[in-house]
Amino acid sequence: MDRTIHCLLIVAAVLMLASLAVAADVPWKKDNADDAQQDTTPATVAQLKTELTEARFDRIIGPIEAKAALAEKAMEPYEKEMKQPPDKRRQDVLVACKERSAQMYMAAALAAKRAQGLVQKKSHQLGIRKHYEEPYTKKAVDLLLDLAGDARSDRKMMQSVGYYKNVLAIDPDNHQARTALKDLQEQYRQAMQDRKKGGGSAGGGNSDKNPWDWDYDSDHNRDWGNWREYSGTKGLW
Repeated sequence: MDRTIHCLLIVAAVLMLASLAVAADVPWKKDNADDAQQDTTPATVAQLKTELTEARFDRIIGPIEAKAALAEKAMEPYEKEMKQPPDKRRQDVLVACKERSAQMYMAAALAAKRAQGLVQKKSHQLGIRKHYEEPYTKKAVDLLLDLAGDARSDRKMMQSVGYYKNVLAIDPDNHQARTALKDLQEQYRQAMQDRKKGGGSAGGGNSDKNPWDWDYDSDHNRDWGNWREYSGTKGLW
């Protein structure tokens, strides 16, 4: 009998504690939920610098910022050239500056992607992605889209196709690049049909080559997804 009463008292105590926990909205569960929410919130740059310590921040983020600085520096001759009258501007310089800047922004984005593997906290990984990888990738893509549009306006079809394909190597779902390539391909097919009707040649015996094939022009169809880290001694362009 005493054992039965003792068991009932234990059960009653457990039920009382459980009811108190519910009344208190289970604080320990709430704390765990807050921790989970915090882990999925990208850290700010200030938080990264504080939580990683300044030395570790410089070691992880420093190489990213150095490449981004080279991208900005690459555009300095462009800004200087754009101050010239339109008929005095050297187009090769303008193109080279944009290509170089896009190259270094992409190198910075890839460095940021690698840096995410050097930190353990999810919030730190998301913070590096948000503040470094994504914006530098966008800057590279925007520059390539500008180059592609300029080449298309100048009727440099293969160069335009090459730039658009580089965009898709970085961002396979880029709607602007996909739409432009589809339009260019249709223009190319129409041009080939018109030449055949007129008895002309499609390209000096090379009509079987299509500028939309990846191997058509290796100089304008680099796959940036396989870039090695920029060494600082030789440009990729």
